[in-house]
Amino acid sequence: MGNLKIMAAYCAEVIDTMDINELEDSGVLEAESEEMDNHTAELIAGWLVAKYRSRLIYDSIDEVFGELSDDDRDAVYESVCDIISSRYKLRHLEYIKNKLIDFFEYDTKMNIDGFVNFRLKAYKDELKILVEECGSDILSEREIMDYADILDIINLILSRDR
Repeated sequence: MGNLKIMAAYCAEVIDTMDINELEDSGVLEAESEEMDNHTAELIAGWLVAKYRSRLIYDSIDEVFGELSDDDRDAVYESVCDIISSRYKLRHLEYIKNKLIDFFEYDTKMNIDGFVNFRLKAYKDELKILVEECGSDILSEREIMDYADILDIINLILSRDR
């Protein structure tokens, strides 16, 4: 368990301080051998999360809810990120790390987008489920607030007529 804590602390630091726009994007990750050590896999897992998580969440939001206002999209995104940070961060990093190690047991060259799209399916599915849950909650809250506003307007109109 100590290794996971170290990994979480390091990856959290990397993810929080990384400027995604400055990262090179060659599209291919190449290893020197078909064996990847834990530390390297942890670094790459943190990098993949930093580079792809936002895009995957926003893609899921668009897929599940269609067109939403920017405020609603951002609210769903923030809610999903809050849940991930509190419950899933370590599990996601460990899952991605293990997928990387498994991949590099058989190959030395990886198409990064292909890896994310096809090898991290469970990760993407879990993000989509979180988007569905958080989005439904947020949209329901907005509908309740809109309904309450309508009731206030009706009450105001009725009180004037008395």
